[in-house]
Amino acid sequence: MSILDSYITTAPNPQSAVDLFAGEWSSQFPQGSGVVSTPGTAPLFEDPRVTWANTMFGGFAGKTVLELGPLELGHTYMLQQFGAASIDSVEANSRAFMKCLIAKEILKVDRANLMLGNFVEYLGTTQKQYDWVVASGVLYHMQQPLRVLKLIAEHSTRLFLWTHYYDKSVIRSSEVLRAKFDEPRMVDREGEKYEIVKYNYLTALQWQGFCGGPAADATWVTKESMIRFLGVQGFTKIEIAEDNPNHPNGPAILLCAQK
Repeated sequence: MSILDSYITTAPNPQSAVDLFAGEWSSQFPQGSGVVSTPGTAPLFEDPRVTWANTMFGGFAGKTVLELGPLELGHTYMLQQFGAASIDSVEANSRAFMKCLIAKEILKVDRANLMLGNFVEYLGTTQKQYDWVVASGVLYHMQQPLRVLKLIAEHSTRLFLWTHYYDKSVIRSSEVLRAKFDEPRMVDREGEKYEIVKYNYLTALQWQGFCGGPAADATWVTKESMIRFLGVQGFTKIEIAEDNPNHPNGPAILLCAQK
C-alpha cells in the first residue's frame, strides 16, 4: 500500500469521512443525516433509553453532563438535542474516538468536549462536578465496576445507567453465554459483601470494531449487588425503566438514580 492511497481524489463529502471506518460502525446515523454507516445496526442517535432518561430528575436541559464511553457519539448527539449545557465525553478506544470526531463534525455537536483517555483514570483525578453522569453500555466492560460506581457517586448527584448484569440461572441456561464466565465470587467493599463474576471476551477481540473494555476480560455484578451498592453510595432514588433478563447478550437493566 502506497501513502498515496490515503488521499481522497473526489470533492469533499461527509460520506468519505464515514467510510474511513466502513464495516466498523455499530451505530446507525440519524435519519436525514445523509450518510450511511456500515454495518450500523444500532439506532444510538435516536435511542429511546436516552429519551426516557430525559424525563427523570429534571432531565438534561441546562445541565452539565459527564459521558463515559461515547462510542460513536450517538448519545452525545441526543444529549445536546435535549439541551445539555455542556457534555464532557471520555473515550478510551482510539478508533471509537476518531469515529466520534467524524460524527461530531458532520452533526455539529458543538457543546461536546471529546477527550481521548481512560474515564476511570479521569474520574480518579478530576475535581470537576457534574449534574449528570451518563454510563450507558460501559459498566459491564469494567474490571472494577464497583469502584467505577463509587467514583461516579463522588462526581455527580444523578446517574443514567444501562448495563448488563450477572444472573446465574439465566447465564447457565445459555450455552453461548455460560462459556464466557468464570464462577461468581463474593467481595467485601466498605464492610458489605457483593457478588461479582469474571467475563471473558474470547473471539470478540478479533473484530476491528470491538467496542468493549481495554482488557481481555471484565467483571459483571449481580443486579442485587449493584443496586444495593448504589444505595450505599447515596443514590436513594432509583427508577428502573427496563429489566430484561432475556437480552441476547445477557440480562440488562436501564435505570436512573439520584441522591
